[in-house]
Amino acid sequence: MRAMSSSMKLLRSKSTVFSLLICVITGILLLYFIHYWRVRIVRIEGIPEGVNLSGLENIKNKPMLFLSEQSVKQAIKKSNPFIGRVQVSKKYPHTLVLIMVIDRPVAYFKSDAGFFVLNSEGKIISKLKGASSSGDGLPVIHFFEKLHFSSYQSGDLLNYHDINTALRILKKISELGIKINTIDIDGVDMIGLNLKGRSVIFSSEKDVEMQVYQLRQIVHQFRIQGTDYKKIDLRFNRPVIELDE
Repeated sequence: MRAMSSSMKLLRSKSTVFSLLICVITGILLLYFIHYWRVRIVRIEGIPEGVNLSGLENIKNKPMLFLSEQSVKQAIKKSNPFIGRVQVSKKYPHTLVLIMVIDRPVAYFKSDAGFFVLNSEGKIISKLKGASSSGDGLPVIHFFEKLHFSSYQSGDLLNYHDINTALRILKKISELGIKINTIDIDGVDMIGLNLKGRSVIFSSEKDVEMQVYQLRQIVHQFRIQGTDYKKIDLRFNRPVIELDE
């Protein structure tokens, strides 16, 4: 019995030593990989050369094992509001690949002291003090409530129902090949799109798809007839049309 007890104690002792040895080796390997597998190279794809990106210095030399792809996405988009999408992948041992898509500006938004450059979701890509850029073909949105230029930063969303509806309408209208110069959001339920010498009035309370469909049908009919319109008001069940004299 004593011999068996001594044997079991010896086995337990060897097992404990072996477990400690495994833990030590695992710890050494983990420390090695944490130290060795670090971000040395950040490879950027999908954007033109010469585009300056901020925040890359905060990624370099980070341990690859514990680096979260989601946190990298959020950090890059926060530091670079003009970036729309980011795909992150790790290439061990040292490379982080960032595939990016730049947000496309679709409109200028007039504030009290400058302009916000917006994407199709209402995110502020950048801010312009003074006049908007000319010659790029982007429409200017005038909102009935003057927003303060200093109260918003690049990356912020203009989360207003009328503004978001206007941007949805703009996207649909652009797909029809209709060029919009300015958009006037004059209070509740009135979004006016100003073309060259013509205007189209939408409702922010009615279904956008239905209003775009009505406009498409009206414009198509005018093209067949070889005539033109001066104003189309889509806020009513039957659109009100003012003909071009």
